[in-house]
Amino acid sequence: LLPDAGALASVAEQGFAQALDVELERVILRGSGAGQPMGILTSPALISQAAETGQLAATIQAENIIKMWSRLWSRSQSNAVWLVSQSIFPQLYTMGMTIGTSGFPLWLPPNGLAGSPNGTLMGRPIYTIENCSALGTVGDICLVDLSEYLLATKGGPQMASSIHVNFINDETVFRIVFRCDGQPAWNSPLTPKDSSSTVGPFVVLATRS
Repeated sequence: LLPDAGALASVAEQGFAQALDVELERVILRGSGAGQPMGILTSPALISQAAETGQLAATIQAENIIKMWSRLWSRSQSNAVWLVSQSIFPQLYTMGMTIGTSGFPLWLPPNGLAGSPNGTLMGRPIYTIENCSALGTVGDICLVDLSEYLLATKGGPQMASSIHVNFINDETVFRIVFRCDGQPAWNSPLTPKDSSSTVGPFVVLATRS
């Protein structure tokens, strides 16, 4: 196909670059640490905030967000971001706070569905990534300070192609190599002097089942 479509190589390279971005996100979040970076979700420094008593499966409540924020290390509050699965957005749209016998929505803009939804929680940006977990499981919503994650790279992505590997089939083979390693800077959560609850730069919500 390459001789017949001059732009095909650049389209393929763009696709490879996007795939590399997704894979790098995966290992930073989920990497095992064996032959690849150690991810945030596998780190001993990870804090898992328990669900509320009686909380329904596969839900997110305002109390979850507030308590996750309370477990975030104070010096990370200006750097932290929310990494979320796209599957949690129905929960964010309908999330509210009950006051007495009534309640009010917390995340929708003042003019409701007519306006753009808020792009922040607790003043910090929300980023949707496909490597987050499905709604209701650990990793569906993560509050993380990525400045506390150490990532080392060796040069940039190296792309190459060869017509010889599958010469007999008249196929061109593409290869992309990217050298990196990383792990969280913390070995464990921190217990502040004024609290018995641990804090840290990486907080997730426990499974709700």
